Amino acid sequence: MKKLFVASMLAMAMLWSVSGQNKIVEFKFAGNNSDVLATQACIKIATNIAEKSQGTLKPSLFLEGQLGNNDEELNTGLTEGNFEMLLNAEMLFNWAVPDWMSLFNMAFIFDDQAHLQRFWNSDVGDELASAVLKKYNILTANKPIKQVGDLAGLKLRTPNNAGVIASWKAAGANVTPVAWGELFGALQNGVVNAQENPLANIDQAAIYQVQKYLMQTEHQYTNFFIYFNNKWWKTLSADQQKIIAAAIDKGFSWYNEQVNLQDEAFIKKFKEKGMTLITKDQIDIASFKNAIIPVLLKQNASSYPPGAYDKIQSLRKK
Repeated sequence: MKKLFVASMLAMAMLWSVSGQNKIVEFKFAGNNSDVLATQACIKIATNIAEKSQGTLKPSLFLEGQLGNNDEELNTGLTEGNFEMLLNAEMLFNWAVPDWMSLFNMAFIFDDQAHLQRFWNSDVGDELASAVLKKYNILTANKPIKQVGDLAGLKLRTPNNAGVIASWKAAGANVTPVAWGELFGALQNGVVNAQENPLANIDQAAIYQVQKYLMQTEHQYTNFFIYFNNKWWKTLSADQQKIIAAAIDKGFSWYNEQVNLQDEAFIKKFKEKGMTLITKDQIDIASFKNAIIPVLLKQNASSYPPGAYDKIQSLRKK
């Protein structure tokens, strides 16, 4: 699995404040993250903040669910001032801009990482206050899938996400939601014969033991974000804000390098375990797009923001 981090901030209200430029500012950085590399990146961020501020900024890390492991409760806790900084996924954006986020769940909406970056760096991306990006990029199956017709009758496991399910149904797959903990057995017993997940998840669940082919479809991108309490953020000096922002950039740059290396290692491992790799250039991506995108745009015309799809496509590489 690749995660691409683009540093930015979403600020939420809180009821706590700090005064004085030289006062030591202690704050909590929370999350319920299970990605080891992301946790290491956040540790680097916190260390950098403390060092560059000469100890005047003192983050305490609670990144593995110590302050809660429910996304809704964590996001609510941020707004209530239980902590000042949060590494989390899309929930606040799902609440704030559900029309945009439903569009992002469409398969093949973005061409590649660079396309997604251009969107988040655009004026609309600024408005949506993006922070961090995570890519779902792999489809596995017990037969090769190189064009949309190969999905006909395929029993495909997806997460229970309306946009994801609609995308693969439009492409002709027989979509069957299966709980993550039951996926290995479902693949082994033929309840489903294909699934889509990031490389790290495939490795974690040993999916390579029950799937023959690994298709690098790069079909879906979703997002992780770093959120700040706005009221707390405004109590910091401009220099302190710059220190935090620079630390995030540095930590996430390190993560991007490491996760690319990790993905290469995963693919090598899966091939050694007997999987056959089918790269993106061997797949007729256009056939999937032509089957999925027009159908979903028509079905959801009233729920997507006006002009949103065209805006995203205008940022494709020329």
